[in-house]
Amino acid sequence: MREELVALRPIIETARTSDVSSIELFQNETLRPIIKLQHEVFIGLVKSQPKFEDLLVKKGTSQQFHDKIRTFLVKQPHLKHVLNGMVIGMFTAEELVTYTKHATDFNKRISGMICQRIADTFY
Repeated sequence: MREELVALRPIIETARTSDVSSIELFQNETLRPIIKLQHEVFIGLVKSQPKFEDLLVKKGTSQQFHDKIRTFLVKQPHLKHVLNGMVIGMFTAEELVTYTKHATDFNKRISGMICQRIADTFY
């Protein structure tokens, strides 16, 4: 069944260099495709949050809006954890082992990528 989940992931072309760290490789080969696959679900969940519409009214510049989205997620740790869990739940057993070795770093990367996608979608 996990192989079927992996097969659902979109292929994302990234520049491949030989000096890529294992963390960056995991980000590009695992996290990015999962986040792209889950994009519509993330958007639906975030849109359903109270006060999200308030962010859309006063967007400001692109950077200001991105900062507002980041603050919005930081102030709602439950939402942030749910979004991260939606990514982690799509891991294979092997990917979960890799994730647990660097969970703090990966959580920051996951949150950053989701925040960027949300900001880009609504700006």
